[in-house]
Amino acid sequence: MSQEKKLTERTLTGFLWMITGSGVQVVLKIGVLAVLARLVGPKEFGIMGIAVIVVEFSKMFTQMGVGPAIVQRKELEDRHLTTGFTLSLFMGFFFAGMLALLAPLLEVFFRMEGLTPVLRVTALIFLVDSLTLIGQALLQRNMKFRAIAAVDVASYAIGYGGIGITLAYFGWGVWALVAAHMAQAILHAVIIFFIQPFSKRPGFELDAFKELLHFGGGMTMARIGNFLANQGDNLVVGRMLGAGALGIYGRAHHFMVMPASLFGTALDKALFPAMAKVQDDKQRLGKAYLTGVSIIATISIPLSIVLVLLAPEIIMVLLGPKWTAVILPFQILTCSLLFRMSYKMSDSLARATGAVYKRAWRQVIYAVLVVAGTYIGQFWGLPGVAVGVAMALITNFLLMAQLSLGITHVSWLKMAQVHWHGLVLGLTIGIASYTLVTLCRLHLHSHFLTLLVTGVALGILLALAIWRFPGLISHELKELFNKLVLKRIKKLPTQNAWTS
Repeated sequence: MSQEKKLTERTLTGFLWMITGSGVQVVLKIGVLAVLARLVGPKEFGIMGIAVIVVEFSKMFTQMGVGPAIVQRKELEDRHLTTGFTLSLFMGFFFAGMLALLAPLLEVFFRMEGLTPVLRVTALIFLVDSLTLIGQALLQRNMKFRAIAAVDVASYAIGYGGIGITLAYFGWGVWALVAAHMAQAILHAVIIFFIQPFSKRPGFELDAFKELLHFGGGMTMARIGNFLANQGDNLVVGRMLGAGALGIYGRAHHFMVMPASLFGTALDKALFPAMAKVQDDKQRLGKAYLTGVSIIATISIPLSIVLVLLAPEIIMVLLGPKWTAVILPFQILTCSLLFRMSYKMSDSLARATGAVYKRAWRQVIYAVLVVAGTYIGQFWGLPGVAVGVAMALITNFLLMAQLSLGITHVSWLKMAQVHWHGLVLGLTIGIASYTLVTLCRLHLHSHFLTLLVTGVALGILLALAIWRFPGLISHELKELFNKLVLKRIKKLPTQNAWTS
């Protein structure tokens, strides 16, 4: 098998494992959130939401882009690993101490009583993550996606789900959420520590530090912009509208992000190391980019329409009647699902080709638009916030697409053409969904039954439509399904256990 075919096969296999792991994790998250929403109130979710934002923002400085720099480097030497490990340990201890000291000031800034002790305990995650940053980067560089998926699922199910639900049931409130996050981080680190060996010997070399920091610096700048864009709305909502409003908005945002996490993140993790290996081949990069965008459009456009129509049933079934305020913001945010998922392809391409500084300034603009849109929108409540964020997402998609087309020398016309199948399929699914939802609401008078019947009926109709009208599905999605599923089914033994 040629090197090109080997890389393609490894990338597709990696994507299969990542999307399987992401799918399992999304199902787990929905189940865990459905239980926790009935045991913990919006205010507690809001406090923990701010703590997570502060910790995740600080992580970008503790990691300094070292992990992605290790994945992206053409030539990786032991000096890079020892320098990266030492830097990670130092920054982890430094930021854990700083956050513990600054916690009271952050509580005053966010006007959120009870935030200080939560921040001080959650700061310990810095120490945990610093031990395994190199291990996680090596797993991705070596394209060990099966292991990555297994670790992510196990740590979330046992750490977050098991610990969080148990403690919430016994009335721990916000501390159940704190313990859940800590348990997930610790379990994740312990597993990585054992399954991915690397030198734990501290060491520092100035040249290695500069080489890592050149790429890592651009990564960190872009990640800061991207983080502020992803969390700026939560920061503004938390400070301006309070913990209760943040808890409600956070659930709406969380549900919107889930499909992006399921598909976009899986595609990103599989493609980033693969693109990095062929970063000088513009033709292959362009083909991979358009293929990914086409697949995302074919999936995200119909999905967003279904989620908008079924939003009341989804929220009522999963969260319960005290969360009805989530419905409208969720519907508005879901309208931007395509742009949320698609720009991840541009992220992968920019990082793989080393265009991290061009990516960085675009992410800064994105962040400014999110914060400005949220601040202006909050005068109209959470729906106004959702509109502001959706507009920022669309702008970011266009900015990142322009960068990707410049890197790959692909035209805007070809970019528009790969969205055609998604639009046609979305229109078809939209008409069917609206009819089914209307009929179910008229005759069933049950949120659960409406959700169940509509979901099953749409699945059957979609299968029949694809069977009778195969042109509804893009060539890229058919090829992906053939390589990921049908090809592997054909490789299964023809004889079963009864005849062996």
